Amino acid sequence: MPKRNASEGAVNGAKRPRQKYGRQELRKINRTTRRDKEVEEEEEEQDEASDQESEEPQPVSSKSESFPENESRESYNALLTLLKSDHPEIRKKDTKRTHNEENSEDIAGVNLEDEAEDDGAEAEEEEEEEEQDDEDEDDNILLKDPFESHFNLISEELVEKKGKAIAAKEPWQTSKSKIADTIYTALSQSPPGDNISIPNFDKLTSLGQYNCIKRRVGEAFLKNYSGDFKPMDKALIDEILSYKDVSYPTKSYKNTSYKRLYALHVLNHVFKTRDRVMKNNEKLRKFQDDVKEGKIDRMTQEPEFRDQGFTRPKALILLPTRNAAYELIELLIKLSGCDQQENRKRFKQQFHESGGPSDTKPADFREMFKGNSNDFFSIGLKFTRKSLKLYSSFYTSDVLIASPIGLSMILEDPKQSKRQYDFLSSIEVLVIDQANQIEMQNWDHVNTVLKYINKIPKEFHGADFSRIRMWAINDQSKFLRQTLVFSEFFTPTVNSMFSKSQNLAGRTRYKPEITTQSCIMNSIGIKIKQIFQRFESPDPISNYESRFKFLVNSVLPSISKQTSYEDGLLIYIPSYFDYVRVKNHMKQHTKLNFGAIDEYSSQSRVSRTRHAFQTGKIKILLYTERLHHFRRFEIGGVKTVLIYEPPANPLFYKELLRFVAKSVYKEEADIDLSFVKTLFSKWDAVSLERIVGNERAPVLCNSVNETYEFR
Repeated sequence: MPKRNASEGAVNGAKRPRQKYGRQELRKINRTTRRDKEVEEEEEEQDEASDQESEEPQPVSSKSESFPENESRESYNALLTLLKSDHPEIRKKDTKRTHNEENSEDIAGVNLEDEAEDDGAEAEEEEEEEEQDDEDEDDNILLKDPFESHFNLISEELVEKKGKAIAAKEPWQTSKSKIADTIYTALSQSPPGDNISIPNFDKLTSLGQYNCIKRRVGEAFLKNYSGDFKPMDKALIDEILSYKDVSYPTKSYKNTSYKRLYALHVLNHVFKTRDRVMKNNEKLRKFQDDVKEGKIDRMTQEPEFRDQGFTRPKALILLPTRNAAYELIELLIKLSGCDQQENRKRFKQQFHESGGPSDTKPADFREMFKGNSNDFFSIGLKFTRKSLKLYSSFYTSDVLIASPIGLSMILEDPKQSKRQYDFLSSIEVLVIDQANQIEMQNWDHVNTVLKYINKIPKEFHGADFSRIRMWAINDQSKFLRQTLVFSEFFTPTVNSMFSKSQNLAGRTRYKPEITTQSCIMNSIGIKIKQIFQRFESPDPISNYESRFKFLVNSVLPSISKQTSYEDGLLIYIPSYFDYVRVKNHMKQHTKLNFGAIDEYSSQSRVSRTRHAFQTGKIKILLYTERLHHFRRFEIGGVKTVLIYEPPANPLFYKELLRFVAKSVYKEEADIDLSFVKTLFSKWDAVSLERIVGNERAPVLCNSVNETYEFR
């Protein structure tokens, strides 16, 4: 799927998309606040005209370093191409919607201005909170609560000292430990200086023993799931509740238990924050009443409670698709214990769809693109003791859930006057889930979000400065914000982002052990020759140029001699930037008979090129990783594969071998003559390890020999 710019649509404010895999351009909503009926009638014709105008695409240049500037204009055309493509294997999705229901989505925009309504409900919320004191305050329990020690008890001096040390890039303290009874190793890093005191959860074995978890959250969790944690879940929940940054590669889409752990944590954090504010509000009211009644001298200074940020939202969760958001919000509803949900029907209409890709597609693909796979959305959630409001104003929401492109459209709206980012100023928990899928969409939008998160707001939206924590006022929120990243596997992009975190509590990265027995190569099941050829590269920055020169100088000139066939050579290239360089070189400097398909190719061109390659009219086919990710084609006629760079997703390596195996099965190729060759350098060790295992990867990267062959 092509990368998309933030100006290519609107978030959450469109008519119900009719899309293939949900990649649908949405109409931009110009007004999102509730209006009186008379106003709606007066503006009806104007809104209709505005809707028609906003449907016109407004592409802007991509910021991605992986795209040449002269290619960025193709992004919107590629989007339309993939939307128009035929997918007979997709099951028909449920499209039963009444006319009124579809029209109701026209007003379901991002709620940035509806503050008056929510402010009016604040008093009612406080009364609701006062009906029951969830837990009595106990000083001993509070001292052992990481929420208190991380956000409320930490001194200004410590934040200042450690913040300066981090900014000066002083070395972090590193430790390594094996997680018992799992395949994971924890790589923990603590910022320079003295460590922050964090409660020890090592002796706790079940959820009920964690005093730091709100009773309402814990009880709701135990109604739906076991309170006895598996070893990996135990390790995760301990680090998450300690407010450390966590990066966890799940290895498989089937591993979903981590979702309920971070959902529990987000709810726990939100409820603790709101309860603390409400209790302090009550203390201030009692103080003022005592002063009026003469119980306290009028000259007595009012107590100070620093318990807030600039704005209410405390958690931001980034997800790739509406279906992922739908499943998470349903989980949050289940764990929140809220009996009432406002706007739930509207939410289901916009975020839920039945059906998905055909069973002929790989299982991970079906999971990824099931339901509503539209990647343009953002929604606010506001919790009270008894209810949950969906589509709440961003400025009065507790949790924001969005796709990176949906949020970046608000942060960097083409119209300067409409740009807003103040609602991200007080985010204390950031979750990036399914990071690999987001990276395939466009990681630039994640970078945009990170650029604006925890910035001092332009306006203060009625904030009470006497209640704002000093580290927030001093622009030090980035040192207290927790970042949780979940992906199936590590990539340089995800690792780089996580390594830049500045959390004073530290960070933990979990690394799975991938042995020769558990690597993807060991699961292929067919004895196809697999060749790994190393080229030399002095450093990671030079890796791209070194790889290209090696291909041009050593591989392409002898490509016809290396293969035993005149046709059927598939060249698989993960990076679009590399793909363009290779394609241009082959076109301008060689006489090779080749075709090329990528995420920007029209559907008709893709079909023609695939057919020509399968019938031998085209001898060589260039094929990009992102096109494979979003379409998962079964390429026919493949007899030999040249992998320009080891794929980050090991499943793709297996599928490339399956292309050759299919030709062997059809007796179009000989298993003794066909092969798959992978070009790599020592800087590709992480991706290589997932393919060959942790015993072989160091040998391939560091030994004297440059070529290795496996079957």
